[in-house]
Amino acid sequence: MLRIAVLGAGRMGRELIAAAASSDDLELAGVWVRGPGRFDPKLVPATGVASGDIDEVLAAAEVAVDFSLAAATGEVLAGVVKAGLPLVCGVTGLGDREVQQMRAAANSIPLFYDRNMSLGIAVLKELVARAAPLLQPGFVAAIHETHHVHKKDAPSGTAMALGEALARSLGRKFEDVYRFETGGEQRRSPEDIVIRATRRGEVAGEHTVLFQSDAESLELTHKVSERGVFAQGALQAARWLVQREPGLYDMSDLMISRL
Repeated sequence: MLRIAVLGAGRMGRELIAAAASSDDLELAGVWVRGPGRFDPKLVPATGVASGDIDEVLAAAEVAVDFSLAAATGEVLAGVVKAGLPLVCGVTGLGDREVQQMRAAANSIPLFYDRNMSLGIAVLKELVARAAPLLQPGFVAAIHETHHVHKKDAPSGTAMALGEALARSLGRKFEDVYRFETGGEQRRSPEDIVIRATRRGEVAGEHTVLFQSDAESLELTHKVSERGVFAQGALQAARWLVQREPGLYDMSDLMISRL
């Protein structure tokens, strides 16, 4: 049994707890709870721990999965490096500073970071990267994402990752061609990658990459019906990561290993 620590007890944290509980090869070692009174400790088995002390939670585990908040990333990285534990991080909204901290931590531990833990999104990024060069010249690209009203960051990390994959496949710098359309902003150049974000209801996640010319259009779409998909993907990454050497990995590495 692989003992897993779940860092964060929010919406995704609770999905991870449920997914681990229903697994035959995983044991929930503990849950890191940042705010008192926000988590039912009965969700953790008697052999585990629910605590605001990250060191206590990590000491009971063999691998950690983090779906807390970007503001906690520094504390999480310090904790897993101290404990020598592999870390799967699915936190969105990270800045350059946090990414640099991850790269530094990956020198001493196996670290898996991706803004979307869905296998379907990993395939979508590959399809987008293959399609974009084949449709040049004459097609412009746009990305539209829809999420639930509780999501704080916009556009989503997944939309940004799709845009980065698209720009990279065309030999462009994403920061030069990225445009976040907030309602009034217009495409400045055919090379621009416009991203639109919608927040509606309880949508778990929808992403569409649209290629359009004057005469035709092509849409590549991925939809999630329940966020348990992300929990299952993160746990699959955890199982895979404990067998890896120190380094920084993502879903593409996991996908390649499946070939």
